[in-house]
Amino acid sequence: MRRISKPSLLVIAAATVWGPACSGTGSSTGQGIGGKGDAAGGASNGGAKTGGSTAIGNGGTGGGNAQGGTAAGGGQNTGGVLHTGGATAKGGGTNGGSPQATGGWSTGGAAATGGVKTGGAPSTGSATGGTKNTGGAAATGGTTVATGGTLAAGGASVGGTRPTGGAPATGGSTGSAVGGFTGQLTPQQAAKLMSPGWNLGNSFDGSPNETSWGNPTPSQTLINAVHTAGFKTLRLPVTWTNHIGAAPSYTIDAAWMTKITQTAQWAIDAGMYVFVNTHHEADGNGGWVTFPQTSAAASVAAEVTAVWTQIATAFKSFNSRLMLECFNEPNEAGGGNTTQAQTDLNLYLEACFSAIRGTGGANATRIIMIQPVGASPIQSGIQAMQEVSFINDPNLVISLHTYYPTNFGLSTTAYAWGSSSDYTSMQNSLAQQIRVWLPTPVIFIGEWGSMEAQATANRAAHALAYAQDTTTANIVPIWWDNGGSGTSSFALFDRNSGAQTFPTIVAGIMTGVQNGLAAPNTWATLANP
Repeated sequence: MRRISKPSLLVIAAATVWGPACSGTGSSTGQGIGGKGDAAGGASNGGAKTGGSTAIGNGGTGGGNAQGGTAAGGGQNTGGVLHTGGATAKGGGTNGGSPQATGGWSTGGAAATGGVKTGGAPSTGSATGGTKNTGGAAATGGTTVATGGTLAAGGASVGGTRPTGGAPATGGSTGSAVGGFTGQLTPQQAAKLMSPGWNLGNSFDGSPNETSWGNPTPSQTLINAVHTAGFKTLRLPVTWTNHIGAAPSYTIDAAWMTKITQTAQWAIDAGMYVFVNTHHEADGNGGWVTFPQTSAAASVAAEVTAVWTQIATAFKSFNSRLMLECFNEPNEAGGGNTTQAQTDLNLYLEACFSAIRGTGGANATRIIMIQPVGASPIQSGIQAMQEVSFINDPNLVISLHTYYPTNFGLSTTAYAWGSSSDYTSMQNSLAQQIRVWLPTPVIFIGEWGSMEAQATANRAAHALAYAQDTTTANIVPIWWDNGGSGTSSFALFDRNSGAQTFPTIVAGIMTGVQNGLAAPNTWATLANP
């Protein structure tokens, strides 16, 4: 069994700073890539955590690493972006100031080569009226995707046994009905159906278990409350490290696997879509998915294959509402977007993808999510990721983590987000950067949000705007929720009762998504948020 030696493990991964001048201890005159810390320790999700910041330039490999959340003075990278100031740990108090960036960032740039073909012809059959399935309510008719009908897997089957992953509704041949879902969910359908999403953060991604970072064991009550609030997708971060046996089999503890599959099943039963990942294995801070020289990376890839084969097998019988995400913010120790990290990551992505597809069944066509180094929207990292052999798989989606802008989304220093330039910069971060580099594939913002340190009114306005701008750009936003409370909490729900703790922010997300889906390429503005 692999174990992490330190009870409080610092985890650092890259995020993004775009746009306006930062508030706090200084201002920034340009844009650059900041850093996002993920802390694996601390009590009740509110304890002080040592943040850290990784400076990564546009195509640069340098960047100073700020330890303890203090300013990383220096660290000029080859992309011409100089970062000062520590980023904020997702799970606790910060010891540093808000990220500052000086220097230039290209707002255009050539489109990423080798674009993902996320197509695949949709099913064209029609549901014939949706004969009622014994596990749920009937799906109504329609071609391709029928929006009627509630989840077929929502109730117990006639014999009292719940269908694994949701049983399909009868009455349709090749058509697919939302709820009583038949056929394969394509990425294009997913982009229309899965917004917005919510992260069950600092639970199963904790070490050694789901209560280690102060949150209670997740319950069906919580999952149902999240769905009732309007969230369509559950991202289920999982750290497997403390539950993996010795080489060469690397057997995953059965009890741990059962907890994960049960939680995913609750979400499927509620009518949600689900992503399951390996979360803190590859983020460059003590996990077993390291980024050594290529000769040593082969042994890491072998363990990736063994672990992902088991995860994929456990979810093999789930329908296409269940999706798999290879890694979370994969990065080498200390951060950086180096050629070595890009090369190793592609090797590991190949191993993960092949392991999932190799288990067959529904996994042969299941949607798989991948990320560039650090999950960062950096052009060079995105282009390197697109060199994997399976980039044209029709059931592949891309994930990026933004926390845009990090002087608001990742900072405990108050910033009154909401000026006209804030709205414009937000639009540009998507329309002139992400959608230029990834013009065609389905994209998820796998993590974004803001912390309690910011004024609630500003958070609600920001949430509405970012939910609208991502959705109008055909991007699915998934809010990061780390539970707990306090200045460094992203929580929107009480983890025990499921009650909303910031209903105006939740309402903002829902309104933004509705606006974005109703009017593609219609951006939020100060005059018309």
